[in-house]
Amino acid sequence: MLLSIILELTSQRAGVLPPHLGRAHHSVFLEWVAGFDAPLATALHDFEGVKPFTCSSLLGVTPTPDGLPLRAGETVSVRITSLDAVLSSQLEAHLTESAPTQWNLHNHPFAVTAVICDARRNSWSGSTTCEELAARYLVAGEAPSPTITLEFAAPTAFKSREMHIPLPLPGLVFGSLLDRWNAVSPVQLPDDVRAFAEDTVAVSQYNLRSAAVRHKQNSVLIGGTGTITYRVLGGDRYWLACLNLLADFALYCGVGVKTATGMGQARRMADRRK
Repeated sequence: MLLSIILELTSQRAGVLPPHLGRAHHSVFLEWVAGFDAPLATALHDFEGVKPFTCSSLLGVTPTPDGLPLRAGETVSVRITSLDAVLSSQLEAHLTESAPTQWNLHNHPFAVTAVICDARRNSWSGSTTCEELAARYLVAGEAPSPTITLEFAAPTAFKSREMHIPLPLPGLVFGSLLDRWNAVSPVQLPDDVRAFAEDTVAVSQYNLRSAAVRHKQNSVLIGGTGTITYRVLGGDRYWLACLNLLADFALYCGVGVKTATGMGQARRMADRRK
């Protein structure tokens, strides 16, 4: 089961928090998991490679040069996603069915006012399976669109040839999604999807800006936020289906580096099919 869960939070006092709280949320999330399944929390922490979950920074508040200003009683949110069957089962049992009352970030107290896992209530949330996503395009025969628009709601960057790239180039985006898909899905896609994206997918529109994220040892990583529309210029229906499937998968897996600590929050946006 793939899950994307929104926690609506109410700030219980005024304050100014750091501009990016992905690491803080990651720590709070693992501490919360350890409260009911310590071995699972340890396994998630020690997992080699791309983590099978994501934790967002604080959503719904605009950063200033000084940080994230919050008023007492202000409503914001965070997002948690899972690609792991065991974790998803535990999240359903301990989060959606029995929500915590508090969710504190960077020593700032928040009351949990709602837990949402329903795209009809919040389009950043939802649930599905890899099999359902695959069946939608590869089995059921839904016509795949030659245009795909993605929204990057958090700074998104990629590591390529020992460099960090802050631009969502087609090969980097769909290559990242492909790696995550094949890591968790019983329906494997060929690595040629990456080459297809590099060779035949163009950027037709974009509205992007750069943003800096501070990490350990005060290092800074630059990522891009905003929207971008890709257009597939060739290929048959199968390759189009693979790209559409991966675009839908982005909601659950994130894109690029450091998705477990707030970067790479992404989703597909509605686009006009031509």
